[in-house]
Amino acid sequence: MNRLLLIVAAVGWGAATTATKYALDGFGPLTLLVVKLAAATAVLWVVLLLRGRRGGAPGPWRFALLGLFEPALAYGGLTLGLTFTTATNASLLGATESAFVLVLAAMFLKERIRSRSVLGLVLALLGVLVLDGGGFGSGFNIGDLIVLGGSLAAAVYVTLAAKTAPTVDALTMTTYQFTYATAFVLPLAVWPWMSGREPLPTDVAAPYWLAAIFVGGVCFALGFVLYNHAIRDIPAGTAGVILNMVPVIGVLTAVAFLGEALTVWHVAGAALVVAGIMLFPAVKGEKRAEARTHRVRASAFTRTD
Repeated sequence: MNRLLLIVAAVGWGAATTATKYALDGFGPLTLLVVKLAAATAVLWVVLLLRGRRGGAPGPWRFALLGLFEPALAYGGLTLGLTFTTATNASLLGATESAFVLVLAAMFLKERIRSRSVLGLVLALLGVLVLDGGGFGSGFNIGDLIVLGGSLAAAVYVTLAAKTAPTVDALTMTTYQFTYATAFVLPLAVWPWMSGREPLPTDVAAPYWLAAIFVGGVCFALGFVLYNHAIRDIPAGTAGVILNMVPVIGVLTAVAFLGEALTVWHVAGAALVVAGIMLFPAVKGEKRAEARTHRVRASAFTRTD
């Protein structure tokens, strides 16, 4: 049953990229980000209050910092990047977060990277480079770079939260993170509204509202609740394999619902990225790092994002 819950969460996170791309036809990127974060925050507070709080309220500065990196910067990068790139590319590029985590853990948490993991990082990088028609000749578009920036922000979050998440109730932690993230993003949306760069969402059609609320309230918030429940009884390695479904679901939903083309470069890039990710962790110490990463992800959703 717990594996099924984890699969449902992975499907939701994979579909979130496609739904976000669709909702951008009705919302400006900052406005959409506010709606998604607000929907997720509302659902999380309802779940938290129904379950009951555990422990004291988190320290504001520590959890505000975590909320800044994820979800504010991480999901902000994904949402803004999708205005310039496809949901297919964004889904595949989101898989690079694992590589960023491994590098940052080596730099700041003194985790050791073995030769097999170095090979995995190289393969993943090559996969990223070929996504846009061969990479070396055409280069990235700006949307791809922004999505990668969002993945890096999520990896920074994992590194910062590595020592915090195991000591704090995950639901409480995530609820406060999303609350702070919404508070950070809302003022940023006021200027585009006042300047006219983004219209107030008063005339947005209902399907776009439903897509935005689906991403925040279902894919993000309820996806977290399912993941956090399931991860207690599932080994981190098994969870990691299941979560590799996220970019695959993202690509499939983008092709099925948005009519995006799946090119040979997408297939080749995806194969290289997945092969690279599957090569690490390769040794005992890195397995501990992976387990810690998945525990931390239980505090703020794995996306592709």
